[in-house]
Amino acid sequence: MADERNVKTPLDALQDTLSRLKEMEHYSQTNIEKLAALWLEVSEHKEQKQYETMVDEVLKTQNKFQESITPLIEAYEKETTRLKADTE
Repeated sequence: MADERNVKTPLDALQDTLSRLKEMEHYSQTNIEKLAALWLEVSEHKEQKQYETMVDEVLKTQNKFQESITPLIEAYEKETTRLKADTE
C-alpha cells in the first residue's frame, strides 16, 4: 500500500520539474560563458586555430539550447501559477 503522504500533487510535480529546468538553464548560461572564453583563447593561439570553428559550433549549439529552454520554463511557470491559484 502506497504511503499517501509521499504522493505528489500535480502542482508538486510541476514545481519539481520547473526547479530542474531552472537548474539546467543556470548551468547552460555558465557553459555559454565558459565556451565564449574558450573560443577567445582558441582564436588567439594560431596552433589551435583549427579548433576555432568546432568551439564556435559547440557555443552555437549551447546558445540554441538556452533559447529553447527559456520558453519551456515560462510555460511551466505559467502552469504552476495557474495551479496555485486554483488551489487557493
